[in-house]
Amino acid sequence: MQIAFRNCSTKIIENVQLLVKRCHEKDVPVFWTQHGHRNVEFDGGTLSRWCGEEKMVKWGSKDWEILPELQPYVSRSPEAINTLGFVIKSKTRINAFQNTELNSLLTSLGIETLIISGVSTNVCCESTARSGFDQDYNIIFLDDATGAKNEEMHKASILNLGYGFAKISTVKEVIEWL
Repeated sequence: MQIAFRNCSTKIIENVQLLVKRCHEKDVPVFWTQHGHRNVEFDGGTLSRWCGEEKMVKWGSKDWEILPELQPYVSRSPEAINTLGFVIKSKTRINAFQNTELNSLLTSLGIETLIISGVSTNVCCESTARSGFDQDYNIIFLDDATGAKNEEMHKASILNLGYGFAKISTVKEVIEWL
C-alpha cells in the first residue's frame, strides 16, 4: 500500500501486518506492488485519460512509496530472512498482472493460490483478482485487508467477487489456514 492511497489503507494496516508476519513465519512468498508512472504520456494509457495526468502517481515520488508502517515487512525482519519477498515496481495499470513480471514469478514458483489484500478493493484488488482467476489461480480475497474509498464500494466488490471469482475470507481465517 502506497502513501498515495493512505486514506483507503488506514483501517487495514494492522491486518496486513498480521498477515505478512504469518506468511513470513510459514515461508509463504509475499508480493508487493507499487503503481507509478515514469512518463505518464508514454505509460499512463487510458488510466491517465480517465483520472487526469495531474492525479497520476509518479514513479519514485513520495506518494509512490510503500507506507512507513509496512516498510519493516517489505524489507523483512531477521526472522523472515529466508522467506521469498518481491516488490513489483513496474505496475502502471490497475491490474497487477498487466505488463508486469507477476505471472512469470508466480508460475516459476509453482504458486496456484493468491491471497489478495491492499487498496483499492474495487479497483486494483478486484481487477487483479479477476485477472488471476482468468489465469486459473485460486483466489482468496480478504474482506478485512482490502480497503476502498468508501464502504459501499468495498462491499459491492466483495459481493461480486464472492459470487463468481474468489473465496472471500478474513485475515484470521487465512492465518489459521496457513
